[in-house]
Amino acid sequence: MMKQILSQIFILFAAIGLLTTGCEKILGTMNDFIYSTSFEKYDSMDAWEQGASAEYKSDAPTGGGNRSLYVSGGCVVPHMILDMGKVKSDNLYSVSFFGKVLANGGFVQLYAEVSDSEKVLLGSIQLTEMDWKEYLLQSSTPVPVGYNLKIEMSAGGLKPGGMIIDLLEVNELK
Repeated sequence: MMKQILSQIFILFAAIGLLTTGCEKILGTMNDFIYSTSFEKYDSMDAWEQGASAEYKSDAPTGGGNRSLYVSGGCVVPHMILDMGKVKSDNLYSVSFFGKVLANGGFVQLYAEVSDSEKVLLGSIQLTEMDWKEYLLQSSTPVPVGYNLKIEMSAGGLKPGGMIIDLLEVNELK
């Protein structure tokens, strides 16, 4: 009798674990998730180089909460940079997000940096849609070990521009 009760309790805990964590994560079939944000008030911007001066818009895609990151500018210098820190293994990475252009488009770029003068571009996506659209950017080459993994966001270019970003996720592909 006691053995049966213990096995039922074990099955109950295993089922709860699968439901709350997700089968893919437990069984190891999902990518390793390393960063996620929907830019809500409680989300930290500490990893962003311009995080203290970040601006937000009260516009978000379905499931994106109440606000999104506003990226504006009018020059070729990046306006927001997420520094993911030093890479410990030479894997590929993906960046997924929802984006919406407000004026003159923008870019999201993934790159590895060892110094200001040594950067390796891993991939780039141009935002052109005036409605919310999901984007996926995957690195085309493995990130060199010891380099910092960074995501740059720029709006406009030679003309002033603006875009909003939400539901940003970074994954390590193995």
